[in-house]
Amino acid sequence: MKTFVVWALILLSSAQAAEWNYMKEIRLKKDQLQTVLIKEEPETTRVLKFRWTLYAGDGLVMHLNFNDLAAQFILYAHYKKDAHKLQLLPKRSVYERAPYMYLIFKKFDHKTKEAYFDILVEDAEKRALIEVKPLKESR
Repeated sequence: MKTFVVWALILLSSAQAAEWNYMKEIRLKKDQLQTVLIKEEPETTRVLKFRWTLYAGDGLVMHLNFNDLAAQFILYAHYKKDAHKLQLLPKRSVYERAPYMYLIFKKFDHKTKEAYFDILVEDAEKRALIEVKPLKESR
């Protein structure tokens, strides 16, 4: 009986995968700038921009700018090294979860020299409105 309960809990927990409030697949060429606007009700808009500059050794060098705070990191198409987590809005209280965005590197196409990404947003309170702008060439 105990093993049945354990298996039932395992199956139930795996069936309850994260429910994403927003999902978008994008592809970028080198130095293409992707802009994402994060809007909150009282006319607050935060701007997220990211691009990649180098693909070498299975690693993708990323440049990210969120509300004028710059970051640089490397993403790999391997489990636990493929995602960058970013808090979109501050918490309102200790009892509430802040909205997060996950930028996930899916694959690199060597023929077209494009990187494929998933943008996933977890926002239980549905505070953020996400708008992905059309692509622009950098410089």
